[in-house]
Amino acid sequence: MDWENTRALVGPLHANCLVAKVRNIEECQETIRYARINKLSICPRGGGYSYGDAILNHKNLLLDTSRMNRVISLDEASGQVILQPGAMLIDVQKLALPHKLVLASVPSEPTITVAGAAAANVNGKDGWRIGNFGDQVIQIKLMIASGETICASRSENSDVFFAVIGGLGLLGVIVELTLQLRRIPSIFIHVSRHHAPNLSALLTKLKEVKARSDHAVVWLDSFATGHKMGRGVIHSTHWLEDSGEEDLGHSIARSMQRLDSRRAHAAALAPVVSRIVSLMMNFQSLSVGLFNKLYFRYCEIRTRLGSADNDESIVRYSFDASFMIPSAAAVCGPHGYTIQLTVPDTEALDAISEMLRVCQDSPCYPAKLIMRLHRHDDHIVSFCEDGYSLNFEFHPKKRQIVKMKEFADKLIEITIKHGGKVHLAKDHILSRSQFQRLYPRYIEFLEIKQRLDPDELFQSELYRRLLREGTAATAGESAGENLWKGQAAAG
Repeated sequence: MDWENTRALVGPLHANCLVAKVRNIEECQETIRYARINKLSICPRGGGYSYGDAILNHKNLLLDTSRMNRVISLDEASGQVILQPGAMLIDVQKLALPHKLVLASVPSEPTITVAGAAAANVNGKDGWRIGNFGDQVIQIKLMIASGETICASRSENSDVFFAVIGGLGLLGVIVELTLQLRRIPSIFIHVSRHHAPNLSALLTKLKEVKARSDHAVVWLDSFATGHKMGRGVIHSTHWLEDSGEEDLGHSIARSMQRLDSRRAHAAALAPVVSRIVSLMMNFQSLSVGLFNKLYFRYCEIRTRLGSADNDESIVRYSFDASFMIPSAAAVCGPHGYTIQLTVPDTEALDAISEMLRVCQDSPCYPAKLIMRLHRHDDHIVSFCEDGYSLNFEFHPKKRQIVKMKEFADKLIEITIKHGGKVHLAKDHILSRSQFQRLYPRYIEFLEIKQRLDPDELFQSELYRRLLREGTAATAGESAGENLWKGQAAAG
């Protein structure tokens, strides 16, 4: 074990944590015993991709499962795969695609771990059709605070199952998962692009797209005002049938090689790209506003020329964006943050319009704004609704920190008013009161935690900020709510 200054993926959040990088179940149990003897709490961590304080545990322990990364078995007939928690999304795809199976509900970062994806209940570009990541989890093996391992599924310990998925590691350590893969006709998809001149037209077009597509994601022009407010470009896909003209193994190998090459290039260029993006963000009303206008016009022209569509592999469509588009960390900068808000379909036009109008009065517009489509699920702290989510990325300057907190509160209150949710894996700004109004089932979650973890062994900065009863100004709050005050004072 070593002490590390651990950082969230985006913004200024960090904490000094003792990190245990375990390799097997026995080392997980030993870490639990060590934590109890030394009166430390434990926060499980996978790939470390949380954007908020869910993977921080100041002056306490992080249990890192990334070395438990084996694919245990794949049943080709049933499409079920059994995995250790640290197996990465790309590992599953490499194993599954030769059998014309695919892992669905994947975000754009290929090295996220499967346990991290389940604990955060992450979303992909197929959420309204497939659901979030938790919808393909069949069974979880969970090591609880006693060191015992229990099984949880929709039929066994179902209350635990629905709490662990999306529960951000607060009930125990996921030591094994069984996932249901989906059978596909080929590894290729047809990508279409549709531009919409305003929000009303966009939502109307999305209803058509949902009926005939397998994936969809929307880029929104956050700088557009007046009758253009909410304009955007929809990227949708449908699966192509296998033509039989190309060797499947060769096609997969070529896609993976291309992905590895893109990843290497992105890593090499990351310092330069970050500096360029940071410079652009100093003049974001000019640079980002101009980029948005040009990108929308580019897509419009391509549609008129009949060149807006193309065919590509699912590997490229799923993961290339993480290397082609500047990272959230680069876009948000040292004082920025992301927030992902969901709103029900029935409230979407009013809620999103209200959010965009608030953005136009904010200290800085969203530097990037992405919309995704979702369906409801039954996980206790799930952020999913039958509707849409907006993922905002903000790059405030130091002098704007206090006003940005006021602005963020307005966005959250709009979300609450319209019956939406906030994705906790991308949060460090919610107050406890806001959390309780967003997630009224939190009491049910705490009752399950009390049963599995009566001594509160499993904690994080997020837990102390939002869930732990009787806490006042803790390290968790200083990493979250009081962050704004500290940054403002430093400014």
